Amino acid sequence: MARYRILDPAGEVSDKADFTNAEEAVEWFRNHEPRDGELGWRVEVQHDDGEWHYFEDSEESGV
Repeated sequence: MARYRILDPAGEVSDKADFTNAEEAVEWFRNHEPRDGELGWRVEVQHDDGEWHYFEDSEESGV
């Protein structure tokens, strides 16, 4: 399982969750925030080394 987190436009963590695959994480993100097309929300995934890395954002996903 991988750990994902959603960051708001200010860079604050809005939510965290574990998923077995990336498709579940994308669905979670799209059903969470942002609302009303607000840009700047993003999802990061935690790698085995403990570092967080970019995964998806509201600007590219069209959410």
